[in-house]
Amino acid sequence: MNKYQLSADQLDTREAIRKFAQERIAPQARQIEESNEFPRELFGELGEQGYLGAAQPPEYGGAGCDAVTLCLILEEISRASGAVGNSFNTHVSLVTELIGTHGSPAQKDKYLRDLISARKMGAFGLTEPSGGSNAGAPLTHASADGNDYLLTGSKAFITNGPIADIFVITVKTETGVSAFILERGMPGFEIGPPDQKMGMHGSPTSSLYFDQVRVPRENMLGPEGHGFKAFAQALDRGRVNVAALITGIAQASYEASVVYAKERQQFGKPIAAFQGVQFPIAEMATEIEASRLLTLNAARMFDAGLPIKLESSMAKWFAAEAALRACDTAISVHGGYGYLGDFPVERYYRDVKMYHIAEGTANIQRIVMAREILGRYPM
Repeated sequence: MNKYQLSADQLDTREAIRKFAQERIAPQARQIEESNEFPRELFGELGEQGYLGAAQPPEYGGAGCDAVTLCLILEEISRASGAVGNSFNTHVSLVTELIGTHGSPAQKDKYLRDLISARKMGAFGLTEPSGGSNAGAPLTHASADGNDYLLTGSKAFITNGPIADIFVITVKTETGVSAFILERGMPGFEIGPPDQKMGMHGSPTSSLYFDQVRVPRENMLGPEGHGFKAFAQALDRGRVNVAALITGIAQASYEASVVYAKERQQFGKPIAAFQGVQFPIAEMATEIEASRLLTLNAARMFDAGLPIKLESSMAKWFAAEAALRACDTAISVHGGYGYLGDFPVERYYRDVKMYHIAEGTANIQRIVMAREILGRYPM
């Protein structure tokens, strides 16, 4: 049944990535969680299969797929492993997308093929130790020095930071916010140790430090002072992709709950026979379906060339709220076993909690939605 009205190509892609995710990613999800090591081999396979270049032009090795298809890919990967989905999303939705959309021909030639093939991994540096919500006022700054810029400052909570080779960094320049492409190993550029996180183990984050890092002018992504506009557009679409990622984790928690409720016996019958279990699962299914529909609607609007600032924030906000409820319910359905690492539902809860914060907190999404609906008012 094609209830989401997907095209033949979209259906084929969903089935292909679902098969890959369940056969290659899902069996490794617990090991990735316990080892807390980035699964580089899996990303090599994702590159070989073409998924890391799903949204990029064929001339650079990409598949040129639409936003709906990328959401389908993200949901299936994240349903198998939130950590793999998280690193995949940063690499594809932010780094590769920004270079592919706003990069010069020379920048695309230099970086895209390596990113699409997984020969090199990417990270996006926006958030700073002082906070990430005020994205238009970074403290990290760059000053012109001949044909170069000198970057000074720091970034925090950067997904893929410890393992990335290519970094897109936002900084303050004389004419406004600008973006630069940095490479690992540039003098003065240091990467901090991996952060110890509550969840998303295997998708490493770290701080980045810049001490008079000399960056060639040709590494500026787009015109000087236009960086905020560039990454703001990417973040609009990125919120749709994140909503798909979150929905995938919620879907996994829901499926685990249904299976467990049918198998677990209490008082001589499966716990699925009791309304105290039936009703929460019914609510999970409804909210996950609503999340998916909001996400696919925003993706279709993007593909149609329509503005999606409101719809992308709605999708991200609702999916994050619904997924946290779903993952909490999944633990309750599993009872005491849901609190143990032997069952994946406790991992789903820890993983999905990150998205109440990352990619715009719940309150930031409310602000964006309110401004789009009501307009801006002086504080």
